[in-house]
Amino acid sequence: MTGGLKRYIFGIVLLHVLVLLGTVWFADAVSGFLGDLFDPQMTGAQLRGAIGSAAVSALVMLVGQVLIGEAEFLCNARARTNLREKILDKIFQLDVGRIEQLGAANAVNLAASGVESMQSYYSRYLPSLIYCFVGPVYMFLRLYRVSVPVAVLLGVVTICILPLNNLFRSVIEKLKSGYWNGLHDLTANYLEGLRGMTTLILFNRDEQRTSELKDLAYRFYSNIMDVMKINFASFLMNYGLIYSSIVAAVLIACVQLGRGDLSLRSALLVLMLSFSFFSSVRELSMAGHYALNGVAAAQKVSDLLEMDVSVPYEAPKAAPERQEKGITLDHVRFAYSGRNPVLQDVSMRIEEGKVTAIVGPSGCGKSTVAALLMRFLEPEQGRLYLDGRPYHEYHRAELRKRVIMVPQRVGIFTGTVRENLLMADPKATDAELWSVCAAVGLESWLRTCPQGLDAPVGNAGARLSGGQRQKIGIARALLSRAEYILFDEATSSVDMESEADIWRCIRELSQSHTVIIISHRLSTIRSADRIYVLSAGSVAGTGRHAELLAACPLYESMVAEQEILEKMGEEVQHHGK
Repeated sequence: MTGGLKRYIFGIVLLHVLVLLGTVWFADAVSGFLGDLFDPQMTGAQLRGAIGSAAVSALVMLVGQVLIGEAEFLCNARARTNLREKILDKIFQLDVGRIEQLGAANAVNLAASGVESMQSYYSRYLPSLIYCFVGPVYMFLRLYRVSVPVAVLLGVVTICILPLNNLFRSVIEKLKSGYWNGLHDLTANYLEGLRGMTTLILFNRDEQRTSELKDLAYRFYSNIMDVMKINFASFLMNYGLIYSSIVAAVLIACVQLGRGDLSLRSALLVLMLSFSFFSSVRELSMAGHYALNGVAAAQKVSDLLEMDVSVPYEAPKAAPERQEKGITLDHVRFAYSGRNPVLQDVSMRIEEGKVTAIVGPSGCGKSTVAALLMRFLEPEQGRLYLDGRPYHEYHRAELRKRVIMVPQRVGIFTGTVRENLLMADPKATDAELWSVCAAVGLESWLRTCPQGLDAPVGNAGARLSGGQRQKIGIARALLSRAEYILFDEATSSVDMESEADIWRCIRELSQSHTVIIISHRLSTIRSADRIYVLSAGSVAGTGRHAELLAACPLYESMVAEQEILEKMGEEVQHHGK
């Protein structure tokens, strides 16, 4: 995941080395100057040179620190961009089943908190880790020439600190899994609560939901505090060892100074360099907290990026396998991960230019058939054919140009009606846009809007009714010019007037397109050329309406039940008037 970041990482390491060299240069100049105060031997020129060296080295350190901050900022920016592009690209490649498996909360956490954690890993921890193998070696060699005991002491302490840090790290890594699980639960509960706010208020469950959210927030807070406690203990240990060894180094230098083994200048140099000896270790310790956040997030991101999104594809053969037009499902079987098969040995024939309806009780597999037809899912067994060619001889993009779907709830994006329609064909003219709007019954409404096609739809279509949303979805399907149009419960969430408009539009479309209808309203599909009845993942019957009434008990009972419900609804309406 370090693609495009390595130059920043190594650049930061080199800047740290530059600052370290400036620090040693500054310490050498200042110790020489201070030592000369007690035993003056410098000439005026040498004194001015020492002061100049101290000033230049201080400037080098200042510039180096500023450049480190700038390089870390650029590294963070590039890391955020790269990681979020990879995450979003991967999410867009996922099929429906894997998107549901990932979940909205995980997607939000990975693209937001996960990336924020990982950026510091690249800009702070990795450079500090590399610098930790360079800085102490240089400082050891520099101090070794001044005081061997001090150099050995500080070198040994540095070597001991790293494995001790790993002990704390192993504990924190275990806690981090709880941290991310807590964050996921909190985010999921929050998003779910926002989406279902109306339902919660209607049933007076908002206070209960608030209490649940507080419990999750406190659990997440406890996870954070557990991690901080271990981090605090780690800092205490690190800085306790560092400052204790610095005190020991000063005492050793004082003893050597008293015995005459060290000059005052050398003793002052030991004092100044002892603290700098641990600069790399301190950097690594400070960056360690961010590193563990980054490692935990990286595992989640890695799991996402490693998801297999490959789609079977074979180059088209010279001639189609089947000499038939339309779509065919041939002995298809499908099961979602960890669940019983949703479809078992399902075969269907969707003839070109005809209206095919798929009906059945809830959970029978209707929506799974729709997902297979759109190639959102791949069958475990069996094959799907389009105009005689297997689905795997079509690229997904090519297939989507020929088969389009109007889902149960059409996705509307913040913007205008025009922008939402142009998703199907960015080059469509105003005349074409008005034509499809007229076809689906949107024109009369748009003509009353001052902005016309540029009428705002609100945040995610908040200004639109359910019927208007569905009509925009059908208008998009028309603009796509696909030959096959699949309606998956397209009228399940609209009012009666909009439903009548939509079914009128579907009937007109059936004159020029191959139409596939998945609907719970059996009264609306009676005129279909072929009806498939699904039950528990299998085809329980097929034929026209009259044929099924005579030959399929399940279809007959479903029609009878719906007629009773429709009659009850008419009576309620009549009494209401």
